[in-house]
Amino acid sequence: MLKADCSVPDAKQHATTIIRTLRERGYQAYLVGGCVRDLLLSREPADYDVATDATPQQVMEIFPQTFAVGAQFGVVLVPLPKNESGASAVGR
Repeated sequence: MLKADCSVPDAKQHATTIIRTLRERGYQAYLVGGCVRDLLLSREPADYDVATDATPQQVMEIFPQTFAVGAQFGVVLVPLPKNESGASAVGR
């Protein structure tokens, strides 16, 4: 699952980039959860979640600067680029 802090202006773009990267490597990846509801209701999401069929290990290989914050539950933290603050979590 991916979570991107909305206080970061490019949180939505970061989530989209992660989805694109996972798909380019042959995995499925989709926005899920409250962000989908909020977007459908024209609200600003509090965070962005992404579900993928990639395992935590595969996510950590694709995004080397990750942290296994909840790998046993399928959650891996993917930090935003150095020039931005915040982080994202990718989960299965």
